[in-house]
Amino acid sequence: MERLILLLLGIAVIFAGITYLLGRVLSRVKSIKYSPAVLCLIVGLYYLYLAKIVRSGEGFEDLANVLLSVMSLTGFVSGLITALILDFVLPRFKP
Repeated sequence: MERLILLLLGIAVIFAGITYLLGRVLSRVKSIKYSPAVLCLIVGLYYLYLAKIVRSGEGFEDLANVLLSVMSLTGFVSGLITALILDFVLPRFKP
């Protein structure tokens, strides 16, 4: 269980870092920092769809798809929170 938590924490840090870098490097384009979160949402929903609808009941494949969905949705949440912080919280602290 500790490995899963560390893996999810690593994914969250990686996607928060990617979002932060995109927000700083391409600061003129506001919506580009949301692209990692949107990509993770699409991938996470796809794997959840595979686990629930397609090929259900074939061994451990459903469990693997659920785990991949959880990992992708963790990246979505961390990327979205980082992008929202960059948009709404940090501009208040600039002089």
